[in-house]
Amino acid sequence: MTVITKKIGELYRDLVSRELKHRLDSSTDVFLFSYHKLKSAEMTSLRKNLKTAGASVLVTKNSFMKKAFETVGKPSEAISLLDGPMAMVFVKDDPIGVSKVLMDFVKQHEVMSVRGGFLAERLLSPEDIKKISTLFSRQALYGQVASTLNAPIGKLASTLNQIVTKLVYALGALKDKKEK
Repeated sequence: MTVITKKIGELYRDLVSRELKHRLDSSTDVFLFSYHKLKSAEMTSLRKNLKTAGASVLVTKNSFMKKAFETVGKPSEAISLLDGPMAMVFVKDDPIGVSKVLMDFVKQHEVMSVRGGFLAERLLSPEDIKKISTLFSRQALYGQVASTLNAPIGKLASTLNQIVTKLVYALGALKDKKEK
């Protein structure tokens, strides 16, 4: 092996390590899946679907992933998930939407399997990711919270409106009584 080849290899390892560390630092949620026997067109389709859900996919050597997990301080148990051809899904915003995309894709392509991941600093099993995918989306949860907060205010406004209406009726009746 020549000196130039060694330097190129070192540069490549350094770039990949930096990219992995950057992505792990910038995203709190990561899902791992095995893409063995997945066709290139299917992988491209998955990447597009995940991108629309606010996530990105990175495929690299497991040794790079292991070193990045150790360096960044992610759960050490996640290293045991790295076996065979693996890809990482970095979630930028909504882990629920991303898990739905992943699980829908797994249903359509049985050769792919979700191996696990982590949500913040909590290690996730494949069953955990399936449960997350059954939750309502973030927008739906926000809507439920908003309607829950709005209900007492609406009831208060209705009650105050009834008091004012009763007062108007009483004053109207009093006026009619005085006119007679």
